[in-house]
Amino acid sequence: MSERTSISEDLEHLFKKTTDANKLFLKESAKFVKRLSSSKVSGEQLFSNQKDLFKDAVSLFVKLNIQHASNLVDLGTAITKRFNQDAGNAGVEPATTESQPAFILNVSGVAGSDASAQFLLDSDKKEPVLCNLKQTEYILQTDTSIKATFETLFEPQSFTVKPGSPQKINMSIHIPTDATPGLYLSNIQAEGFEHIYFSLFLTVTSPNDTVK
Repeated sequence: MSERTSISEDLEHLFKKTTDANKLFLKESAKFVKRLSSSKVSGEQLFSNQKDLFKDAVSLFVKLNIQHASNLVDLGTAITKRFNQDAGNAGVEPATTESQPAFILNVSGVAGSDASAQFLLDSDKKEPVLCNLKQTEYILQTDTSIKATFETLFEPQSFTVKPGSPQKINMSIHIPTDATPGLYLSNIQAEGFEHIYFSLFLTVTSPNDTVK
């Protein structure tokens, strides 16, 4: 179910609750006024003889208004939550648990050195596509609280992919000497290809682990 469908259903449900409450209030009020107009006793006598009726009427009026106010609060809360969710997701990178990368690139390097790789980007669109590569932070998979910003260069960074002509990309990653060894994940998106990204797994090793 999409976010738009969910929001529509929430609004429809809350508006229905409010409408039903108002209909009930109008219906009961009309019945009460009709009884008053058809009564042959004076208002003072009616109030004196029907204290419970007035008490119940006031009580019902208060309950209906409380229900109406509650519905409005529910409506405001639901809308606010949805807006906050949308705002929170606005800057999220394409990688999610529900999507899959177009392909996976595995790279390895020693801390204090540069790692390099190459890959091709192709297009199935009929028109040329202007692309620009953007990337997430590198996240250590054994401890996701560790996020690194390794200097990553793409050559070219921006380019146009023509139908039937794959674009070759050279990539260079500078790994600092103090980088924690382990497997890092970064997701890369080529702007111009909506909802498509690929994953880069970078394995960082310590210089002491290098075979001499």
